[in-house]
Amino acid sequence: MQYTFPNYYKEFSCIAGACPDTCCAGWQIVIDDQTLKKYQHFKGPFRNRLHNDIDWKQHVFRQYNRRCAFLNEENLCDIYTEAGPEMFCRTCRNYPRHIEEFEDVREVTLSVSCPEVARILMNKKEPVHFLTYETDEEEDYEDFDPFLYSKLLDARDVMIEILQDREKKLNLRAALILAIARDLQECIDEEDIFSMDDVFDYYQAEEGVREVKNALAEVDYYTSVSYTHLTLPDEEDS
Repeated sequence: MQYTFPNYYKEFSCIAGACPDTCCAGWQIVIDDQTLKKYQHFKGPFRNRLHNDIDWKQHVFRQYNRRCAFLNEENLCDIYTEAGPEMFCRTCRNYPRHIEEFEDVREVTLSVSCPEVARILMNKKEPVHFLTYETDEEEDYEDFDPFLYSKLLDARDVMIEILQDREKKLNLRAALILAIARDLQECIDEEDIFSMDDVFDYYQAEEGVREVKNALAEVDYYTSVSYTHLTLPDEEDS
């Protein structure tokens, strides 16, 4: 099994109550079956609260004012303090770590929805690169398409190369990525995987870059025209 992760991965550590936001509010936190069983058999004074503040039908923690029932006023988790970190569900244990699984490949990333991850990433001066290591594990997927997978890996390499090209403005780099993604999706929808190479070549060549530049310029023009002819209420009265 091959594991891949960004070079800044090990720099991350949850800053808990010092975080300017919290990952325990605003969304339903799903509890995996294994952890639910641990909660069902938990003993001790925390048992009643644990049982009362879980929606056992939906397999989620209850919320109050869109905050997890176990999130206290200091933005710390009462499950952690009262029962221990081993009682975290899989979601709380892993976030902001995210794992994509492919045949014999695990790609581990950090979600930039976490403020601390975003801070680490945005403070990087050098281009991000990825590290890999391998284990003896093996796994087969019945519906795995190795050819499509290899083309998607090629697509990602092309996109990263474009994103790290500091000679291009950021809006141009972003627009190129969107254009590539759009055209690649058309190839996949039409089951024309071989044409994906043509997409790579086109947007890495001057012709493709020029097309995207022109599209951006057109958007900028119509945006400026719209604002130029915008009439404010007080202007109508004068």
